[in-house]
Amino acid sequence: MICQTIEYEHAGIIYRDSVIHPELSNMAAPVVLVIPDYHGATPYALAEAQWLSTLGFIGFCVDIYGDSAMPRSSADAAQQIIPLFDNRERTLLRTQAALQQACCLDGADSTRLGVIGFSSGGLFALDMARRMKKIKAAASIWGVALPWELKPSPMFAPNVDGVSLLQIHGINDIFNPMESNMSVIRELDDAGCDYQMVLMGGKKHAFSIKHEDNLEILNGEEPQALLYDAMADKRAHYYLQNFLAETLLC
Repeated sequence: MICQTIEYEHAGIIYRDSVIHPELSNMAAPVVLVIPDYHGATPYALAEAQWLSTLGFIGFCVDIYGDSAMPRSSADAAQQIIPLFDNRERTLLRTQAALQQACCLDGADSTRLGVIGFSSGGLFALDMARRMKKIKAAASIWGVALPWELKPSPMFAPNVDGVSLLQIHGINDIFNPMESNMSVIRELDDAGCDYQMVLMGGKKHAFSIKHEDNLEILNGEEPQALLYDAMADKRAHYYLQNFLAETLLC
């Protein structure tokens, strides 16, 4: 695999996205953006991009904060993510800028574009699916259906059309109560959208972040809403691999 850093300016902020290319091939490869959770572009998020490259995709890990603004605690992360929740239209412009960079990569097939997101990144991935017609596949993995303060309504101006969607949540995820899942289901059903929703019994939020990668645990906190589960992590990657192969490799 080949790793590179893409540096560019958007709205006065310098971003440094990480790109992992698959093994050399004479065929253009589909691109999958990885939008991390509120911890930012951590080694965990980069590892997801690397995993995608082993499947034949260009993994594009989005530096969601820019200017090397990596949170140092959960309180710091919450403070940085709230403005992105509060102005989701502006956040869409940020993710659109990353998508434009991805489309210009050497060896990228700009007709086969996907996005996966974790927690807050899952919410932003779904917003991209609602607004960006280039996106063919979007996955929200333990994505936040409700913004940080659990308001407002989980959806804003639904506009899903022509994209395939996958959502994987733990049933005990406090950021994804069943009423929010039902709101998503109603939106996608009304749109006639191709979607899958996987609910994992007994699992909480952030079930695929190991303790050694969990910012809260590293800072001596005892998170109650976030809990790693090896089987849930394995199953989520199995579902995700099948979904991306079906939507972007066929």
